[in-house]
Amino acid sequence: MMSAARQVQIITFYEFKHLLKIDNLESIKLRLKELMLKTGVRGTILLAEEGFNATVCGTPDEIDTFVSQIEAILDTTLVYKSAFHDVAPLRKIEVKVRREIVSLRKPVDIELGAGTHVSPSEWNAIISDDDTLVLDARNDYEHRNGTFRG
Repeated sequence: MMSAARQVQIITFYEFKHLLKIDNLESIKLRLKELMLKTGVRGTILLAEEGFNATVCGTPDEIDTFVSQIEAILDTTLVYKSAFHDVAPLRKIEVKVRREIVSLRKPVDIELGAGTHVSPSEWNAIISDDDTLVLDARNDYEHRNGTFRG
């Protein structure tokens, strides 16, 4: 368990990606669990044929080592959100194989998302257009934790 005196970094990340093109899910699961044990990173990683979803924590050095090695295992460059805390909020090491990484209850066609990502400035231009309707589909928890101006 990490001591409260150390700064703890918490990262969360996901990606829709055909993991079976890399290896079978059980093999990936074992490699990721070994990586977590080796680096001291704690948290949960979900794996599915459609990709991965994770929230993990560790010291900044542990996270740096973890990120570089998980990127090699998953053949990707992680795009993650990061926060810091005085105490480690995650204590377990869990890597789970699931049907979905985000509960959509239907198959995800990853190719449909190709070319749909926009930069923050492009997004701001899109939502500033009077002909654009933004539908806020967050759940109660997400709404309590963040809102859009106006």
